[in-house]
Amino acid sequence: MYTFIGIESVAANALIELFEKREVTEVSFDALVRYGMQIVRILKERSDNEVILLLSRKYQIDMVENYSNFFDADFARDNAVFRLKGADKKDKKRTLEELKDYFRWTMSVRVLEAFMSEDALQALGIS
Repeated sequence: MYTFIGIESVAANALIELFEKREVTEVSFDALVRYGMQIVRILKERSDNEVILLLSRKYQIDMVENYSNFFDADFARDNAVFRLKGADKKDKKRTLEELKDYFRWTMSVRVLEAFMSEDALQALGIS
């Protein structure tokens, strides 16, 4: 059996954790790759399923287009940066709650636990 994890799930969960713990509202693509790879490692350790990350430039662009109410991106740099949308802190908190509702509501507990695990958070620089 395969588990596919798209960049939108990786970015959403990274931004949820970064904002809640450090009030950080952006994350680099490199950080998302490190975070995503930790998720893959954790999930593989806990089951026999294959885990596939969907992180290509096409998926990055699709994420920004399909979830433009949540994310902003800067592709001008070699290392793209993804941002949580919202004009001020109050809007960002509302956007954060919407992110949780949208991206975590249907996620399995096993995958959610991997996204919130200490090892995964360390990949984002959160200890």
